[in-house]
Amino acid sequence: DAEGWMYTEDGFELRPIGDTMEIYASGEQFHETRPPVIAAFQALTSRVPVTKVLCDVRLAAYILDPTELEMRARTTARALAGYRTALVCLADQHELMERTAGNIRSQGGTVELFSSKGAAREWLSGKDDCRSDAKAVSAF
Repeated sequence: DAEGWMYTEDGFELRPIGDTMEIYASGEQFHETRPPVIAAFQALTSRVPVTKVLCDVRLAAYILDPTELEMRARTTARALAGYRTALVCLADQHELMERTAGNIRSQGGTVELFSSKGAAREWLSGKDDCRSDAKAVSAF
């Protein structure tokens, strides 16, 4: 059982909680062909059975040009497409997260954007009564 541990590297933290892998990104995030957070996520999920992902990027600053932004969205989507995914972001991160969500959906994945971790956890747990605060995020 992986409960109670976390994997931390400069710029991100991975924490399995029940059937959910929680990912926290922080600091400046620059373009990388294979971002370390994606490599760590793929390595850990090959050993830790999770079906859901909560990705909180509110403490991250993405320093990416438009091409790099699209590449990051696609790379992230490929890694997350097989999971029920909640993306938690701030208004100024909405473009990258919406592109990522669009890529996840195009690969058959389930994803929503949220402005709070509480609402994201509620949606992941299925206790949202078919309600999503994605509409509130879209109003950014």
